[in-house]
Amino acid sequence: MLKSNDWFYTLAWSLVRGFGKLYLRMEIRGTEHVPLEGSVIIAPNHSSFLDPPLVGSACPRQLHYMAKAELFRFKPLAALLRRVGAFPVHRGTADTGAIRGSLEQLQQGNGVLLFIEGTRNPGDHLLPPTPGVSLLARHSGAPVVPVAIVGTERAMPKNASLPKPCKVKVAFGAPFTFEQICGDLPPRVARDTFSDHVMTQIEMLAEQQGVPLKRKATVSSTS
Repeated sequence: MLKSNDWFYTLAWSLVRGFGKLYLRMEIRGTEHVPLEGSVIIAPNHSSFLDPPLVGSACPRQLHYMAKAELFRFKPLAALLRRVGAFPVHRGTADTGAIRGSLEQLQQGNGVLLFIEGTRNPGDHLLPPTPGVSLLARHSGAPVVPVAIVGTERAMPKNASLPKPCKVKVAFGAPFTFEQICGDLPPRVARDTFSDHVMTQIEMLAEQQGVPLKRKATVSSTS
C-alpha cells in the first residue's frame, strides 16, 4: 500500500493503480527496494506519457515529479499537476530552478521521480542518460532506485490519443548512492560513471521482465 498523508494524492494513486491493474494488467515487482522513509530518487526509463502516473502508482510512497513545462500552460492541468506533486522543467536548458526544487524536496526527506533519459525513447531502445539523476544524487546524497517500465510503448506510443490494453510491467531495483558507485572519482568521470551504472541497472531490470532494452549510444557528455 501507499505511504502518504495526502488524501488527494492517495485518491489519485488509487485510481491510477486500479486503471493500471485492470486495464493494463500491470505487474509490479521489487517495491521492497524502495525506502519508505528519507530522501530517495526514483529513476525510470521513459517511452510513453503513461510512465509518470504508472510508476507513481506502482511506488509505495508519495513522489514529487519533474514534468515538462509545456504541460503547465493549461491552468486546470497545471493546478492538477501541482496538486499531485509535479513541478515544471524546461527541457533542453540548464533549468536551475527545477534542479533546486528537486534538491529542496530531497533535503526535506521526500521522494523525487526523474526520468534519466530526459525525454521519451522510441520504445525499442534506450536513449543516452542526461546528467540530472547523477547531479541530484551527488548533491543530495540520496539513494537512487533504478526502475524499468516496459509495455507502455505499446499501450500508448507517441502520437496516440488513448491507451490500448497492453500488458505493462514495472520493476524496482536495489538502491545505491553516488558515493557507493563513484567514491573519489573526478567530477566529470564520476557523473558519467554514475549515469552509466543507473542505465545498466535499468537494462538488467528490463531484461528480467522479458523485454530487452539496449542503448544505442554511450553516456552523454553534456555538461
